[in-house]
Amino acid sequence: MKALRYEGPNKVTFSEVPVPVVSDGEVLIAVEVCGLCGSDILKIDSDLRGRDVPLGHELAGRIELVGPGVKGFKRGDRVVVAHHVPCGECHYCRKASPSMCREFKQTNLDPGGFAEYVRVSSRHVENVMFKIPAKVPFTHAALTEPMACCLRNIRRIGVSEGDTVVVVGLGFIGLMSALLLRARGVAVIGLDLDPARVRAANKLGIDQAYTGRENRTDAVISQLTQGRGADVLLVTAGPASLVPQRLPWVRDGGIVNLFAGFAKQPPAHVDLDQLYHREITLLTSYSPALEDLKESHRIICADEIDLSQFVKSQIALDRFDEALRQVRGREILKAMMLPRKKSS
Repeated sequence: MKALRYEGPNKVTFSEVPVPVVSDGEVLIAVEVCGLCGSDILKIDSDLRGRDVPLGHELAGRIELVGPGVKGFKRGDRVVVAHHVPCGECHYCRKASPSMCREFKQTNLDPGGFAEYVRVSSRHVENVMFKIPAKVPFTHAALTEPMACCLRNIRRIGVSEGDTVVVVGLGFIGLMSALLLRARGVAVIGLDLDPARVRAANKLGIDQAYTGRENRTDAVISQLTQGRGADVLLVTAGPASLVPQRLPWVRDGGIVNLFAGFAKQPPAHVDLDQLYHREITLLTSYSPALEDLKESHRIICADEIDLSQFVKSQIALDRFDEALRQVRGREILKAMMLPRKKSS
């Protein structure tokens, strides 16, 4: 079969590899679509030679083979599957930190979603694989895991109807978070230096979206919060050095939520005394829990969120270099890779 393989920093090849062999309790999925995640790009940019580097984890497809002992699934079922599974028994799992579970970080799909077929382990089958109704496009279903990441983050920050959240960065994760927040009755103020991203937010119904060049951010936050400041500053992108400068946007007792990695950036210098006296909470989130995957699957199947803007860019897997270029250049919001499609 054809699959993408990591060969070293910024070197990915589209190669022939063996189709994975399925054993007891496992299934083989013919991948119809796999989204390109920022974490995939981070892996590609890093020097991880000498390690197994699975690429692609936002996938949906059809079951091609069913191993002995599999229950509840059959050949031909349309399914979506997440890539990590917590053990459910360790200290981290018991403390509601499943994404810190050591087994969570070690589990994965074989060889990764950027392939014509993937082997799904028995633990994945039992815990994080879900059937897709016929009415739900594979492209939409493939957004289950990234939406679940956003859902867990929102659950952790604990916002409720009537709260105000400033979302910094209106890429895929920022816009997805904004839509989910708005569905909960939260007032969202979106910020992105790119006017095209601001327009995308407007199309999705995020009316209070700005580039920052309008010099309206302070006034809008003050107006929407009766001068208090936002309940949450949700950072999905941007230089780490800018985060401390945004603390005046957050109300006393509010939350600064880091929902992004800051690899290869200079460290931010935060005024800890200000955090202390204003009782500002610094909170992060990394990956979803099982309950978030289930909720994300339910939302997508019920068509409760408009996902149309995120699935427009559907690209054959053998054009991965072009997809990567477009994502890096901020030309598209999301690249949905199609392993079973050949470029013309």
